[in-house]
Amino acid sequence: MTLYREQAVLFECGLNRLFGIVATPEAATDVGVLILVGGPQYRVGSHRQFTLLARSLAEAGIASLRFDFTGMGDSEGPKREFDSTEEDIFAAIDALFRSVPTMTRVVLWGLCDAASSAMMFGNRDPRVAGMILLNPWVHNGEYSPQVKLAHYYRPAFSRKEQWRRLFSGKIRLAPAFKELARDALALIRRPSITLIRRPSGRSYIEEMLYGLQRFRHDVLIVLSDADLTAREFSTLTAHDSQWHAAISSPAISVHTIIGADHTFSEKRWKDEVSRLTIDWVLNQ
Repeated sequence: MTLYREQAVLFECGLNRLFGIVATPEAATDVGVLILVGGPQYRVGSHRQFTLLARSLAEAGIASLRFDFTGMGDSEGPKREFDSTEEDIFAAIDALFRSVPTMTRVVLWGLCDAASSAMMFGNRDPRVAGMILLNPWVHNGEYSPQVKLAHYYRPAFSRKEQWRRLFSGKIRLAPAFKELARDALALIRRPSITLIRRPSGRSYIEEMLYGLQRFRHDVLIVLSDADLTAREFSTLTAHDSQWHAAISSPAISVHTIIGADHTFSEKRWKDEVSRLTIDWVLNQ
């Protein structure tokens, strides 16, 4: 086990200062990891996920930075949406390289919409030599009803325990069946979904695909077996020809963690993510 130190860093991003924690091993490899926080979280993560990951990386000799995006945690400024974090990511990469001068490359690691951000912006910085993407966020309403019906309602209502809970009053019948009917109707109607267009003219999902297609390094995609976000991503890549072609690239590997939920809340799942991350980074 390699000795390491953790140090707080403040770095500028436009007019704001962002706060992060760098974990630096005594003898760091030349590749580090930038941990991108997904959703309305800060640098610690759900059940200390990002803290534990950073420490596992450091023990394996890999430096990392986990930080708060603009407007989140201890960082200054108004909150930014995940598809507008390019400046934050590049500023954080700068900060990590300043903190670890022996680094020559960085891997972006992101969960949920942070994985989406990495896909969108990773190809724009030549220092990014790989990406690890966990349960990427591609929600747009088109596949969500199909995914929920196949992977949520069907398993739930096939269990006797759920029916007992329904008829015992533990689950309110009207809201439960109202939601089920709404999702079934949405699947039948298949309305055309209009996503917000970015200045490029592409939606954020199209921007993710565009970035992934132009990324020239290896990518590891980690999916949770029991997560609707992961299921929606899998459904998109199975049914959309361009996404399917992109994911089929020899540079991209996909690993599913059986039984895991969205944030890998159990220790065994977190440990598996850490092992996958460390092995993958050390082989780059």
